[in-house]
Amino acid sequence: MTKPIHLIVNPAAGGGRAKRRREQAISALGALGPLEVRESAAARDETRLAIEAAESNARALVVLGGDGSVSHAARGLIASKSQVPLAIFAAGTGNDFAKSLGIPAHDYAAMAQLIRASRVRTIDAGEIDGVPFVNAAGLGFDVAVLRRMQDPRAGSWLQGTPRYVITAVQSLLGYPGFDAAVHALGNGARQRWLTIVFANGRWFGGAFQIAPHAQLDNGVLETVAIADASPVGRAALFARALRGAHLSRPEVKTMSSAAVTLVCPDAPHFEVDGELHHARSGTVVVRCLPGALRAIAG
Repeated sequence: MTKPIHLIVNPAAGGGRAKRRREQAISALGALGPLEVRESAAARDETRLAIEAAESNARALVVLGGDGSVSHAARGLIASKSQVPLAIFAAGTGNDFAKSLGIPAHDYAAMAQLIRASRVRTIDAGEIDGVPFVNAAGLGFDVAVLRRMQDPRAGSWLQGTPRYVITAVQSLLGYPGFDAAVHALGNGARQRWLTIVFANGRWFGGAFQIAPHAQLDNGVLETVAIADASPVGRAALFARALRGAHLSRPEVKTMSSAAVTLVCPDAPHFEVDGELHHARSGTVVVRCLPGALRAIAG
């Protein structure tokens, strides 16, 4: 008997976009054989549903949602050490991981054909302070932007990538920077940073090619550490990062490494695939998880 495909739908993703595209996803997958559809009923519910798919040895796990939904589902597969491949039916805002994979994630029929053909790629994941991620994690400016976006007092008719970019521009001058020592980067001395990103994938924030040379299957993460700069310097870095041209700036330091340790004066906040977390202490360990995940890719 053909094993069923498991479809996880996050109805809230993309401001309800996933809910509206649910039947389209089911139709695309229907020709592939048995299909089990689950809806996430609470925040981070995708992890539990992914573990269930792994335990049943599903043919594939398809996530209809955004980066957060995909990240939580991936954590379940990683925790299970599962061979079940992850497929993305994009319905979120930034969809950075899908861009980094280079898949037609908005074309559900095309994604279904990749599942049919078993186009599976083994890729790495990352982990920061014990929290797995698939695309990128970061500290500093991106955390400030996400916190501002989540402030209910901020309000905006914009959503997704346009809102992130506008909020980032609004935050650019007022953000004070943060202090940290990045061991294995230069001499490891503490200095003030604008942002530090640990990238498994190339794309970040919906529009930024933060790590143009990142590869999903090379056993390392790309550390992109951007030192604090003047207002004019910040604006220039911001604009160049849109096209991945910021790496040549003197404020930017990069490193490919399997593990990095940051030492901060206090336990910092960080973001993982667009989700905010608070570190357990001022010492934060980031590491690559080689070959941790199987994904449907073109």
